[in-house]
Amino acid sequence: MQPLRDVGWPAAIPPIDRASIVPIYQQIYEELREAILTGTLPESTRLLPERVLAERLGVNRSTIVHAYRDLVADGLIEQRVGSGSRVARQSGHPPRKAGVPWWVTLPPWRVGAFPQVLGELAATHHGTRISFVQGVPPFEPSPLDELSKSFERVAGDPDYVLSYGDSEGHAPLREAIAARMRARGCSTEPREIMVLTGSTQGINLVAQSLAEPGDEIIVEQPTYPGALLIFQIAGLRAIPVAVDDEGMRVDHVEAILRTRRPRFIYTMPSLHNPTGVTMNADRRERLVTLAQRAHVPIVEDDPYGVLATPAAPPLVAQSSDYVVYLSTFSKTIAPSLRLGWLCAPRTIYERLLLRKQSIDMATSLYVQAGVCDYLSRAYDAHVVRLRDELTARRKIARDAIAKHWPKTIRLSNGRGGFYLWATAPREMRARALLDAAERNGASFLFGEAFFAGSGGDHNFRLAITPVTHEQLIEGIRRIGDALAMTAAR
Repeated sequence: MQPLRDVGWPAAIPPIDRASIVPIYQQIYEELREAILTGTLPESTRLLPERVLAERLGVNRSTIVHAYRDLVADGLIEQRVGSGSRVARQSGHPPRKAGVPWWVTLPPWRVGAFPQVLGELAATHHGTRISFVQGVPPFEPSPLDELSKSFERVAGDPDYVLSYGDSEGHAPLREAIAARMRARGCSTEPREIMVLTGSTQGINLVAQSLAEPGDEIIVEQPTYPGALLIFQIAGLRAIPVAVDDEGMRVDHVEAILRTRRPRFIYTMPSLHNPTGVTMNADRRERLVTLAQRAHVPIVEDDPYGVLATPAAPPLVAQSSDYVVYLSTFSKTIAPSLRLGWLCAPRTIYERLLLRKQSIDMATSLYVQAGVCDYLSRAYDAHVVRLRDELTARRKIARDAIAKHWPKTIRLSNGRGGFYLWATAPREMRARALLDAAERNGASFLFGEAFFAGSGGDHNFRLAITPVTHEQLIEGIRRIGDALAMTAAR
């Protein structure tokens, strides 16, 4: 591609690398962003119209639209009807409007195209609609009887109820967690464990402590929408890496690390959300080796790993120096506990702890003490029953899908966990399918919410846990009817 010298470009721009795994829209975005921030494109410079630029670069117009949209979200350019796209003012404050509080004029956070998704994941759904949205443990087997006994045991102790507790977490709970991690092949000590107010807090701590706005990170695609939202608000630039039936494409990670230095690699190697796949042993070993060689830490998000059959050793079992490990009791006991933990190298641990202390000082000591008692008495037996229930639900769901859905819908090769990840034909859009399904009385989560870049518009995720067995079958039938209606249009 010849360098462009028109209005809106630097004097020279490197050719688009069409063989790169970095999306073309992101290459264009990065070149323009660099030119704006360095002053090569001064304030008020008019950029080429999207159509013209697409023709000059030999790409689809939607590619330019995507790049410009991200620059608008970053506050680097502004678009007005009739005057096109121009470089925005990068200094000073926006003009005040009379009678308008100053905070109303604050620029919005960059939260992606679907900022409402995290609220959907946490919301309680009522009515007759069968919702496959929330990734919560099933009602049966229930931990409530034994869990309530554990909380009764600690409720009368003022040390648990009337105290903050240590920022690092309740010492007996940290010991119990470390022992369970050692049973999974990790050389974990209690001093490396930090108890969290939910593992999502851990993702937040990492995003705010190991990177700065504008830094690059590697994420799986698709991946957990809550993590994407956190990364976007923190101003981090995600480089997406595909997931297939064997987990994250580590060969793609290797290619990225040859030329770029991301701050960390975010991965969910066991019972991945949303696909349910588990990274194979060769890729796990290779990923850790690459991280060590490039001096890039891995953030291992493992909310479901203990539910895998058989359970694979966590990545942290291979390297305690380059892996920050996150997990939670939300998927095995109850989300309302808001109790998770991380395990990190000491070189990172103190930095994360300081950040946590600035947020909540300490996680609820009462909750920690109650869960610690439950772990010692009933947790392991409960996890065994929960694994059996998840296996049964997957069979029920797959049998119902085979009966009610067309053969054109492909399911990922997930071997466990809470989710089924479906891929529809290219001509079918998941959000159009969702509209039809909701009219039929069923709902799910559309795939675009799981993608850092473009894509996912013909994917969707079913959580098979928040409904009864009967609702699982009936909801799948209703979605099958919606599939038939959507395909007929």
